[in-house]
Amino acid sequence: MQPYGKPRANATAAVITGSLALLTAAMLVWFALYNVVYAGGSEGGWSGPVLQNVVGGIVTAGLLVVAAGFTFARRIAGAWTLFGLCAFYVVAVFLAAPLVWGTPFGTQVQWIFGFDKSNGVATALASVFGFLTAVMAAIAGSVRSYEKPRV
Repeated sequence: MQPYGKPRANATAAVITGSLALLTAAMLVWFALYNVVYAGGSEGGWSGPVLQNVVGGIVTAGLLVVAAGFTFARRIAGAWTLFGLCAFYVVAVFLAAPLVWGTPFGTQVQWIFGFDKSNGVATALASVFGFLTAVMAAIAGSVRSYEKPRV
């Protein structure tokens, strides 16, 4: 028996995924704003890591908001895009950033989950929410619903 209509992401999973994505985006904006304030107080201008943090945080947050909108609309491609973005963010924070800046892995993990400063709290929460969003996005993209066509 052929299901009715086009496949769509599961409604409940899509709402939870979109909400988690918005929380993740809020944490990334918090992280970027902390770096703007931090860099604004220094005399020498923005260093490479600070500029990377600001631009990366704002761009990633924007992409997450757009993908969250498509996920709220129950688009399967939006859910999988959200999965890819969040998985990439978590891998980047834990593996790519230490490799690029020469930070030992243990020091990076200790900074992320140390909750020492405001930027550490924002990064830890963004990593946790990003992981949860990736898991929920995979669920939302995999569990499909079929609706009757509208006449």
